[in-house]
Amino acid sequence: MGLFNLESIESAEVEMINYSTNTTRKGPLQGLYECGIFSIFLHGSKIPDWFSYRSMGNSVLSIIIPSHLNRKIRGLNACVVYARHPDRGLGLQSQHFVKVSNETKGLKWTYSAVTMGCPEENEDMLWLSHWLFDNNELEGGEEVRVSVDMEYGFSRKEFGIQLVYEQENKGKGVLSNSDQDITIQQEASPWRQNVLGGDVSVSASKYQLQTGKYFLCNYKDQYQFRLSLENPAHLDFQ
Repeated sequence: MGLFNLESIESAEVEMINYSTNTTRKGPLQGLYECGIFSIFLHGSKIPDWFSYRSMGNSVLSIIIPSHLNRKIRGLNACVVYARHPDRGLGLQSQHFVKVSNETKGLKWTYSAVTMGCPEENEDMLWLSHWLFDNNELEGGEEVRVSVDMEYGFSRKEFGIQLVYEQENKGKGVLSNSDQDITIQQEASPWRQNVLGGDVSVSASKYQLQTGKYFLCNYKDQYQFRLSLENPAHLDFQ
């Protein structure tokens, strides 16, 4: 994601919870890719300075996407600082959701990762995720709302988001930190197909709950989740 010097943390180990098997395992830092979203979990308590938008107390972060000529939005980065709940076990029963809503277009994505990093007691952890979009789901002038919900085992302390742009004019180089947003040069774009093999746009069609609403999750039963939505506002940041 171009956010850290991996050599400085290559010896770090993280305890991971697998919600498909309800097991934990400690090992070296690893990346998770599913549903067009890339995530990494690591020890830390501070959101990187270049994240443009942050939320401390509020559960919802709402922004109007700035309009930039010749810069297409390719997605967004999200960073969540969270801790283990002091009164509730290891977190095997925890629930965690990142919700992204384009209020202008009426599109909503709710994502729950199949694995989560488990912080030690009295320790914070970072969940960094990169959401890759490819069909103009996010455009300048539109209102986007992002929220992070954590229940039972973990508690959210802070989160931030950062827009990801692709330059229309071709040029060498992969990442540049411009206007506190990440810019991906057009010539670097083949990694989306060759490494990750897809994006949120492609994956969402398999996870549609209602028109324009998607539940991106590989360990919860989609049918049971639908039944639990007694009020559609559950996905509407109410």
